Amino acid sequence: MEIPRHRFLLASLSLVSLSLVSLSLVAACSTDETPKTKPVAAAPVQVKQTIVRAPPPEEPLPPMTAAPAFSTVVAGSQHSCGITGSGDLYCWGSNDLGQLGDSGTTERTLPSEVGGGLKWRAVSVGGSHSCGITTEGAAYCWGSSIAGQLGSDTLGTLPTPYRMPKAPSFVKIASGNDHSCAITTDGKMFCWGENLHGELGASVFSKFSPVIQVVPQLTWARVSAGPHSTCGITIDGKLYCWGLDEEGGIGVEAGDACQLDGEPAQCALPLRQPADSLRFTSVAAGVTHSCAITGDGVLYCWGANDRGQLGSGFRDPLGPTRVVTQEHWIAVSAGRGFTCAITTGGVAECWGADNDGQLAGRAADATVPAPVAGSVRFTAISSGAAHTCALATDHLVYCWGANGNGQLGTGAHKRSFEPEKLMFAAESHP
Repeated sequence: MEIPRHRFLLASLSLVSLSLVSLSLVAACSTDETPKTKPVAAAPVQVKQTIVRAPPPEEPLPPMTAAPAFSTVVAGSQHSCGITGSGDLYCWGSNDLGQLGDSGTTERTLPSEVGGGLKWRAVSVGGSHSCGITTEGAAYCWGSSIAGQLGSDTLGTLPTPYRMPKAPSFVKIASGNDHSCAITTDGKMFCWGENLHGELGASVFSKFSPVIQVVPQLTWARVSAGPHSTCGITIDGKLYCWGLDEEGGIGVEAGDACQLDGEPAQCALPLRQPADSLRFTSVAAGVTHSCAITGDGVLYCWGANDRGQLGSGFRDPLGPTRVVTQEHWIAVSAGRGFTCAITTGGVAECWGADNDGQLAGRAADATVPAPVAGSVRFTAISSGAAHTCALATDHLVYCWGANGNGQLGTGAHKRSFEPEKLMFAAESHP
């Protein structure tokens, strides 16, 4: 049957309309609730940055000039002192308790002259005090007097030299942390200050003690004071030590003179060394170890050895043992965990702890001696807690090691890993 043309057109239009409606419905059903795939951001690239820290700015140095010739130099805990060839006394380093003797309490990174206008023959340096002997044999002390280490009845601080009253004429002197000992012209030894550990050689333990004579029947030639101990050599070369025997530092065979209730032993009377057959000419009392040189130049050390300070080649604590070397020695000094000594050829060698440059040329602790850096030759040497000063053959002073309080006398606070020449302030050169 034939469909009329107008009806065909109407039907076609209806189909088109239905299609458009269907498309609209499909579009309407597509909403935002339909899950969409979101783009994944790329992970950030981790770039390692090396932080380069700028070195600390160099400490500005004061105007300086070369130091004059010296005849003596000694190192203490954190300060040092020396006597010039003309008998003038200078000190430098820590000064919080007046231990430099320059009338003040200001730290000095360059030598400051000790007041009083005196001429000096000997000087000793302790923890926070100093003592000296004039050319006339008079004993003076200055700094902290908390334990009577200045020989004064007054406790406190004395920043200028105090003359010990009624003292005999002295020729040698040594100072520990809070005590001092000196030898008279006729070989008698006197000590004063703290005696809590028997460091004065007296049987009465006390915080404060007046001047006490040590074993009157002995005649003494040498004396050395550790922080809490003392060693002395008689005129016939016999070595005695007394005081705090921490880790065997005084190296004696403890007897009735030692308090053994606790550790360490405290020996109030001088006791002979076990190496009884040896005769000594020099001794150095340290913190927990000591050393001494025999008449033929052989060096022995004893006590703690945790840092190799005995020079034995290993770290076990020992009684008196010869330092492992074929060298012969003229001088020795014991610091805190390290030792320095001078050979007969004038070479300074050090061993033991090296955390602050105490060995002047090593990069770590050492158990055997080795020369310090440089070619300077020396005649005398003295070690403090972590620094050393030595007198060269041309009478100039060199120091190395820790320098936190200016104890090297270089005008700054930078520690030194090699011997550095002592300097003077330009305006104070004698």
